[in-house]
Amino acid sequence: MRTSDAKARSLFAKKKVPLHITDTLIAGRRLHYAMTSQNNALPTLVFVHGSPGSWFHYQKYMLDADLNKKFRLVCIDRPGFGHSDFGKALHLDEQSELIAPVLRSLKTEEPMYLCGHSMGGPVVVKLAADHPDLFNAIVIVAGAIDVNQEKKERWRYLIKYRGLNWLLPGAFRPSNTELLYLKKDLIPLQKDFANIRCDVRFVHGDRDTWVPIENVAFGQKMMINARSIRSDTLHGADHQVPWKRFEELKAILMDLE
Repeated sequence: MRTSDAKARSLFAKKKVPLHITDTLIAGRRLHYAMTSQNNALPTLVFVHGSPGSWFHYQKYMLDADLNKKFRLVCIDRPGFGHSDFGKALHLDEQSELIAPVLRSLKTEEPMYLCGHSMGGPVVVKLAADHPDLFNAIVIVAGAIDVNQEKKERWRYLIKYRGLNWLLPGAFRPSNTELLYLKKDLIPLQKDFANIRCDVRFVHGDRDTWVPIENVAFGQKMMINARSIRSDTLHGADHQVPWKRFEELKAILMDLE
């Protein structure tokens, strides 16, 4: 589920969209990310992918002319995926510790926004809680943030702890591990919700069978110090909102200010 830098650069060059790809080391770990503009006069919009995934899954957004006119677009390979130490899954707090220094280095006087889908949802929540001064708003798209909505999925434990990881292809191996971590990491995350002080926007499909829409009500209840909270329910949408409901999510992102 990852694409070579050479292929990505070639695609963006054909579309005449600038692409800057960076590798950096944070605490001895590799973090890989892409950016479409180095114009510091634009607000920054950061995409955080789900599990499994990579930054290249958001190529349609990164190539979009309207989004590029309004934002400096950034997309990160989360730790364990893409070209960020592929295969080495990390807990939520570790991911926040690795991603935050990169985002802080990219911060300008203009606003910075986070958009996280699925597993990217709790990651942006953790980032916003750990660094309440850094972000103007977070957009949680079909985010899994309520531990009580998590399915048991005992098969994940069987695969992880009985040496059956070899059954899972590619990125599904670190995905299985981090989703097991998530079931435990969401418990301490509950204490972090009160630290979120930026604007929060939930986007969720009412036919999402992977991450129930009840996660939205939980987030609204827990984020007691958020500057504002808004929820957009996409009727008829399943879990694949970023790809199946591109125009609607794009409109929501364009509305950020």
